[in-house]
Order: sequence, then structure tokens, then C-alpha cells
Amino acid sequence: MRPIPRRLLVAFVSLVVAAAGAAVAVDVVAVGTGNAPVVWPQRSLTRELRTREWGDDVIMAVAAGIALIGLLLLWAALSSGRRRAVRVDTADEHTRTVLTRRGLRRTIGAAVGRVDGVDEHRVRLRGRRVKVRATTPLREPQGLQERVAEAAGEQLAAVRTAAAYKVTVKVRTARGRP
Repeated sequence: MRPIPRRLLVAFVSLVVAAAGAAVAVDVVAVGTGNAPVVWPQRSLTRELRTREWGDDVIMAVAAGIALIGLLLLWAALSSGRRRAVRVDTADEHTRTVLTRRGLRRTIGAAVGRVDGVDEHRVRLRGRRVKVRATTPLREPQGLQERVAEAAGEQLAAVRTAAAYKVTVKVRTARGRP
């Protein structure tokens, strides 16, 4: 199951809060001008709440729902979002160095592009996997897949990422045959 993007959660909560604020504003204006409330049935709601006690099931269910929503929003605010940086090992344990995922992709791509026989290349990062797709003009690209994988692996080792990455390489000829 994919997690709900934080932007979607923020947009939903913002719309709910804006709608509730607009409803309250409409009722305030209506009551202020001497009319009955338009959105909230205040008299019937007040009458219903006066018959309830704090320990009633309905009151407890509403309170639990509000608490759950609050915990969800707190979790969304405190949890880290999608990782946009890759940790890099350093000699000093007090120094934290990171490289953006885009930067790592470009670094590996530059190393792959220097391999003899590679015309075009594309590097993708998916979690802890590096996927390299290279295109060659050669009709018989023997050993090219291994050389590309070696170049990508050597570049990862040179960058010294804190986590290990699995490199997969696909080489296609210019005619599209793998």
C-alpha cells in the first residue's frame, strides 16, 4: 500500500478547515444581521447537547475521532517525507554529508556516459536500486553490459554512499534489440 502523499493530506485538511471557516462566517453574518443561522442548526444542536452527559457514547466517539484526526496530523507533521537526499559516508563522524538523488543519478550517468560504446544512457533510482539503460550503436555489444555495470558500481563506491545500492543494467543496440 502506497502512503498518502503529504501534499494531498495538507490539501484535504486545508479544504475542510476553509469550508468550516466559511460556514461559521456565514452564520456570524446571518446572526449579526438579525436572521436565523443558515448553516449550523444552533438551537437544535444546543438543545441536543444539553440532554447529553460527558460520558455518553456519542460524545466519547466524537472526542475519539477528533483525537485520532489530531494524532494523524501530528504524525504527518513530524514524520519525514520522501527522502530527497542520499547519505554519504565521511571520515569524520560528526560531519553529515548528503547528495541529492538527482545529483547521484547525474554522477552515475556521467560515469556510464564515459564508457566506450555507449551513445545514450538513462539512470533511475528506485529505493536502493540503480537502474541503468544504455543504448549503443554497436551491432554486437559483447561485454558492454558488464563494463557499464562496473562503471556505475565504481562511481557508487567513489561517492561512498552510506547504503548499498543494487545496480541493474540493460543495454540496447541502436536498432532496439537487447
